[in-house]
Amino acid sequence: MNRALQIYKKLLSDGQINDKVDPECFTNYKDPDVRTLLTEFEKELGFRIIEAKHTVYLVPNSDNDLLSFSLKDIRESISSSARQVDAFLQCYIIMVILHLFFGGKNYDPKQIEFLQIKDIVQKLDEKFDTAAEGKMDELEERYSLNFRHIANQWRAKAAVHDGKRTTKNEIVLKACRLLIQQKLMDFRDNEREIKTTKRLDDLMRYYYLDEKRVVEITAIFQEVEKDAEN
Repeated sequence: MNRALQIYKKLLSDGQINDKVDPECFTNYKDPDVRTLLTEFEKELGFRIIEAKHTVYLVPNSDNDLLSFSLKDIRESISSSARQVDAFLQCYIIMVILHLFFGGKNYDPKQIEFLQIKDIVQKLDEKFDTAAEGKMDELEERYSLNFRHIANQWRAKAAVHDGKRTTKNEIVLKACRLLIQQKLMDFRDNEREIKTTKRLDDLMRYYYLDEKRVVEITAIFQEVEKDAEN
């Protein structure tokens, strides 16, 4: 029990254990008796342990109020006056970023090693321009989001600094900083580029892009949209 609790405490504090950084914890994790106890922890405490190459990660269940990252957290990361639509725009920007990195069709879905912020802005402009061409219904069904409201919020941002409005570049940087806060991305070249961390690479390859997760991810976005409507 003590070894299982030690691993759980380490996962709570760091989000992961690594065979080189935490060799004792990693070795203990491999013990079948310890793993059985941790499986019980997972069931009772609302999280999952994801094992990747050389590293083990803690991933909270979507309904875990204590450990998971909520829509409210996203709103507060933007500003104290942010609205639901601001949070949804951030969610959509993050979805686009993840797709640009991990939208590959091959065995390894990762397509690129880094993204320029200006390219993310350009891709978002293209997607919202597509929405303006009368494909709103299709997009809303595909992404389970109120796409019209999100598109209008994006278009309201300034292309360049005008002294009044938040720029598109700034709102993308906010989304990137949220990912960096969760140890999923890092900035490069004085915040002109972002790259994924090993943590995100592992979680996408070993967990989130597993076909079994598709139903769950869809359910999460549907639930978030329901909360926004309320």
